[in-house]
Amino acid sequence: MHFTENIERTSQYYDAIYSRGYDTRNYYPLYVEVIRMIEKPGGPQKVLEIGCGVGDLGKMLIEKGHTYRGFDFSPAGIDSCKKLCPSGDFSVGNAYEPSSFQPVNYDTVVALEVLEHLDDLRVLSNLPIGVRFIASVPDYDDIAHLRLYQSPRKDIVERFNGLLRISEILPMVFTRVNSEKDTIFLFHGKRIDSGKIISLSDN
Repeated sequence: MHFTENIERTSQYYDAIYSRGYDTRNYYPLYVEVIRMIEKPGGPQKVLEIGCGVGDLGKMLIEKGHTYRGFDFSPAGIDSCKKLCPSGDFSVGNAYEPSSFQPVNYDTVVALEVLEHLDDLRVLSNLPIGVRFIASVPDYDDIAHLRLYQSPRKDIVERFNGLLRISEILPMVFTRVNSEKDTIFLFHGKRIDSGKIISLSDN
């Protein structure tokens, strides 16, 4: 794992980004894979999304019949969510605050391109024991990234040991407008009691 020298950004930083209009079209293949993971058990799921951004995934899940609630600490982002999907349950929240995870009326938690922006272990400790967790983390730098996740075993499985039992890690390659390729690691697992050992066979 590479730790950058970037600082954790405030909600005002993301307010400015979302207010200008945030294009998420490149993430569509990621959303499709996330929905596949969510629907793997079969039947409608109850989902909580951490850092719901401008609401694209939330809208897709609601349209597919899933019960959904999303929060983000950017008021401008939540405004965009409500405009995109007026029927959605979107609110301003803080991933560091346990109250943002209440009530526990969900079985799956999603956090896409969120953990690299903040204290990932602190956020994961707020997840209720037993819920499924689906997340993506990048291996490329950005002014707001605190960490780059470069080795799936070391930077995901071993880092989250004691908090998550990882079931699957899927590398996804995205091409930027300048033709540079970036990798995002999409993974899912289950929140477990601290101290348990996680094992994932090398592929």
